[in-house]
Amino acid sequence: MSTPSAVRGSRPRLTFWFAVAVVAASATACATESAVPVDPAAYRSELGAICEQTKQQQAALTDPVDAATTVAFAQQVTVILTTEANAVRALQVPADLDNDHRAFIQNTDDQARQWTTLGSTSVDDPAAFGGVQTAILQLTLGRDDLAVAMSVDACRAAAL
Repeated sequence: MSTPSAVRGSRPRLTFWFAVAVVAASATACATESAVPVDPAAYRSELGAICEQTKQQQAALTDPVDAATTVAFAQQVTVILTTEANAVRALQVPADLDNDHRAFIQNTDDQARQWTTLGSTSVDDPAAFGGVQTAILQLTLGRDDLAVAMSVDACRAAAL
């Protein structure tokens, strides 16, 4: 005597739906668990240390004296800023600083791109060269504003 098909197939279906429910409940539990809070003071300290390292690396560069050294200088600054952006990206961020953190990274990435542009802009084209310099200065002012908003003075380019 065989079992009716409705009864035969119910156990595998029940097992399947039970497994789906367990997976869904696990995913929901993981998604709703609160992340470990990040200490804002520790974050600011780590960010400040990254910015200090960037300042030291930039200060160690030899100032450009001609078109060739301007290209090399700009390329070195690009590498330093790209490294800084990547280091900042790796930090654990307090929730209340998340937007400023992302803006700081974007600003640093934008500065690196502008330094790349500066390195490929002829010093013999004062309008173009000056335009890129102006963009870099505007980004630097924006960085200073972010550093103040985040209470990380070490990331300010300008002296207090």
